Amino acid sequence: MSQISAPPRLHGEQLTLGYGNHVVADGLTVAIPDGKFTAIIGPNGCGKSTLLRTLSRLMKPMHGQVWLDGNEIHRFATKEVARRVGLLAQNSSAPGDISVAELVARGRYPHQPMFSRWREEDKQAVERALKATNIEDLADQPVDTLSGGQRQRAWIAMVLAQETSILLLDEPTTWLDISHQIDLLELLRELNQKQGFTLAAVLHDLNQACRYATHLIALRDGKIIAEGAPTEIVTPELIEAIYGLRCMIIEDPVAHTPLVVPLGRG
Repeated sequence: MSQISAPPRLHGEQLTLGYGNHVVADGLTVAIPDGKFTAIIGPNGCGKSTLLRTLSRLMKPMHGQVWLDGNEIHRFATKEVARRVGLLAQNSSAPGDISVAELVARGRYPHQPMFSRWREEDKQAVERALKATNIEDLADQPVDTLSGGQRQRAWIAMVLAQETSILLLDEPTTWLDISHQIDLLELLRELNQKQGFTLAAVLHDLNQACRYATHLIALRDGKIIAEGAPTEIVTPELIEAIYGLRCMIIEDPVAHTPLVVPLGRG
């Protein structure tokens, strides 16, 4: 007798997403596979960031439900959601005089009882997060003096200090130069493969998504056009359907993952 597999810890059913009267997606059913690094790809305005914000409970769907660990996510208290799901939003900002260690310590808020003092377990969680992101030597440095890549690592360390096993990242490589983009994606892959985090990130660079993610969700106009492993779903036909871009797909000579080569409009 075949067994029915349990649904992923985080998934949404029949979601209608939008702002005010503007609908971005309608009837969208999506799941974030446990233990994988999922990249959400698609053209600007297709609903990627809106979907991620809804899955994190930062936004409420117009219709449909988001489920977390078998319960409708809006039935959880805010702190309880933050103990289960970490979110790195776009353009995160911190007070200019705050240090890296103080920023990372804010990730402990969901775990601290009301009126409690700083505990040894909080201190250890911050130290682990700083070590995991390789910024221990920056702990006392003001956040506003960091480079873009260092700042993103500090924000990821804050999310890691929450000690959740699901991390959602909205365009984490935006505004970073290519060296810092690769550095950050290598860190995310390590968190997924060596530390077991379930990751979902909105990424714009197709080749980076194919190289680092183990699962893709391809969106266009609020609909899922395809999803699966990059080697299984990335084809010239898919890229043209999503982006209207003619291309050829070759094998990345280093990662052996799909490499998208634009053909231009000629």
